Amino acid sequence: MMTKLEYPQFHQAEIFRDLPEKERQRLLLESNSRKLLKGQFLAHQEEIWPYVVYVHSGQLRWTMLSTSGKEHTLFNINPTETFWAHSIFDDKPLPASLVAAKRTEVLLWDHDTILRYLRRYPDVMWEITGMLTRIMRQAREIIYSLAFKPVAGRLASLLLDQYSNQAKPALERNFTLNDLASTVAASPEVICRVLYQFQEDGILEVTRASITIHDLEALKNAQGE
Repeated sequence: MMTKLEYPQFHQAEIFRDLPEKERQRLLLESNSRKLLKGQFLAHQEEIWPYVVYVHSGQLRWTMLSTSGKEHTLFNINPTETFWAHSIFDDKPLPASLVAAKRTEVLLWDHDTILRYLRRYPDVMWEITGMLTRIMRQAREIIYSLAFKPVAGRLASLLLDQYSNQAKPALERNFTLNDLASTVAASPEVICRVLYQFQEDGILEVTRASITIHDLEALKNAQGE
C-alpha cells in the first residue's frame, strides 16, 4: 500500500511545486486520499464542495449537465494536475461535476487546510490566479468550438488532443461513443457516423480496442477553421 510520502510526482505538480520542500511534505501528510471506480462521482454539480484535488493516477472529467438532461464534458484532469473547486473561492455550488473517467486515485485538501498555506505564501496565490486565467481562456476555446465548428471538426480536435498526450498513433479505446459525444456535444449516432467516415477516407482505423491514426495531416485539416 502506498504511503503519503511515496507520491514523488506530487512535488512537481503545478502550484504545489512553488512551496518550500518542507511545506510540500507537510501538505502531503495533511491530504486525504480517495480511490474512484470508472463512472464514480467525486463531486456533484450544484454541490457546495470547497476542496483542492490532485490527480495521482487515472483521470477526472469536469462534466456539466444541462436542464434538458444532456451531459457535456468540458475538460479532463490528468495525472499530476490539480483542480481548485469554485466553492473554495465563493462558497457557492459547483457549476459542473467531477467524475472518474477510469480507475482514479486523488488527494484532497479542504478549504481551511489549503487557506493556511496560501496565507503564508502569497506568491502561490498569484500562481493560482495565472492558472485560473488559463482555464478561462480554455473555456473560451471550448465555447468557440461548440458555437462555430461542425461535429467532424470538434471530433478531429479531440482525437488530436488525445494523440498529443502519447507517443504512438494508436489511441486506446478507454472511452465510449457516449464519452466522445459528451465531450463534443453531439449524439453517439453522429459520432459513430463521423468516425466511420474518417475511416473510409483513410484518416484512421477504428477497432473495438483502439483508434489508429493513419493520416495525421488529414485529421488536422478536418478540424477546419
